[in-house]
This record gives sequence, C-alpha cells and structure tokens, in this order.
Amino acid sequence: MEFILLTSTSITVLLVNTILPVIMDGVERKIKARIQSRIGPPIVQTLYDLLKLLEKEVKPLHIMPFILLTIIAYLSTIIASLYFINLYTITGEAYYSITAITLFAISLTSNTLTPLLLPSPFTYTGGMREVILSIVNEPAFIVSFVLASTSLRLLNLQSPNIWILIALSISLTTLVLSSYAITGRIPFDIAEAEPEIASGVLLEFSGKILALLLLSNLIKRFIVKYIVSSLILVYIIGAGLTCLAASILLTIALWIIYAIVAAILGRSRVDLAPITLGKVYILLLALSITVLLVGIYGG
Repeated sequence: MEFILLTSTSITVLLVNTILPVIMDGVERKIKARIQSRIGPPIVQTLYDLLKLLEKEVKPLHIMPFILLTIIAYLSTIIASLYFINLYTITGEAYYSITAITLFAISLTSNTLTPLLLPSPFTYTGGMREVILSIVNEPAFIVSFVLASTSLRLLNLQSPNIWILIALSISLTTLVLSSYAITGRIPFDIAEAEPEIASGVLLEFSGKILALLLLSNLIKRFIVKYIVSSLILVYIIGAGLTCLAASILLTIALWIIYAIVAAILGRSRVDLAPITLGKVYILLLALSITVLLVGIYGG
C-alpha cells in the first residue's frame, strides 16, 4: 500500500514537473524582455509554440527514424530521471539519487548525439561543440554532486567541522556552476551559437520532432536545478512531502536567478568557454577534495 501511494504521488509530481518547465521558459522570456526594456511574449507563449509545432509536418529526412529514436530516448531517460529524483526527495534514499544522476547523464549523451546524426555541416559543427562542452562539464557536475552529498552526510554523522563546511561550500559552488553550464545559457550556449551557425538543429528539425526536442531541453533545464535543490533540502529539512514542495520552489527560484544572469552576461568565444570552464573546475574540485580530506583525517 505504501509503495502504491509513493508511486502515485511521484507520478502526480512528475506530471506537474513536466508541465512546469514550459511555464518557466515563458517566465524567463518575460524576465529577459523586462531587463532589455521590452514587453516580451506572454508567459504561455512557449506552450503555444509547442502546440503549433505539434500540428506541423515533419521535414522528410532519410535518417529520420534514427533521429526520432534518439530524441525519444533523450526524452524518456530525462523523464525517468525526474521520476527518481522525485522519489529521492520524498524518501531520502541515496539509491534514487544515484539512479537519477545516472539516467540524467544518459539523457545528456543522447542529446549530444542528436545533431551528429544530421548531414548538415552547420549542425555537425554545433554538435561537436556540444561534445567538447559535455566532456568538460558533465564529469564536473557528477563529481561535485558526489562531493557535496558526501560532505552533507559527514556533517550529519559528526559534530560541525569547519573544514567539511568549507569543502561543502566549494563543491556546491561547482555544482551550481556546472548546472548553469548544462542548461546552455549565455555564455555557454556555444553549441548553437545562433549568430554563427543559424541555430543548428533548430533549422534542421520541424514539427513534432522539434517540439519533442524543445520539450526535452526544457525538462533538462528544470531537472538539473531540481537535482541541486533536492540535494540541499533533503539534508536541511529532511525527506518528505514538505521537502518536495520546498525543492520545487527552490528550483523555480534558481530558474529565475539563472534567467537574470543569462540576460546580463555576454556571449563567450567558442574556443575560450570550455577551456576556461575546465580550468575553473579543476581548481575548485581539487580544492574541495583536499579540504574534505583534511576535514576527515586532520580535522
């Protein structure tokens, strides 16, 4: 009975969290417009765009079945990851968080492969940029998540330790930075680099295929913030429905903060962004691991 209740709750929250990214994208567009002294589209404009795309025909491509399977795999794994992070927020079981991170990494891989399937040289160029950025960013996201989770568990098991607190602060900083980069916002939107290669897959795809891809990317933007939120709040207020509601609210707050930052920052050079990001990650992760070891063995 408890399992059925837990599953039904998770599925209900999953449906809410699948719709919420579409609304939040409209909020982000409105925020950018206000910062740039424009009125901007209505908040539900993204929903209108997706519904309109679902009514349009798909461009005929001889490799369309492979593209469709890749995008379906992307959407399926990212929704499954969202489901398991819901379970983690409700139960606090580490197994669910590990499963969610694993599925999320698989979904990112599927997303990276999608533009490489297309024959367009512009799309292929954007895809290779995505590969380079993923090689730098995704390991940092996973490692920083593990370090932050370990630091939080150590703080729960022993008396407050200044070294572990410092390690936690550094790993959370790395986690937030990598989660921002994963969303592909400025200055890390180098995969598309719209002024340079005319938006890559956004021109090659159409209709239902494009709608699925856009929806998948919106859910990706939501879940990467949701993972950060749930990790922090499960250890602060404990797992449960209260934590679930608080995690969603914190995710919305992070989305708004990321939108403001993206509207303020300028675009980075394609060759400079991954190199700079990699150097910052190496420094932060090395520092976090060193301080954490000092806290465990020398603190």
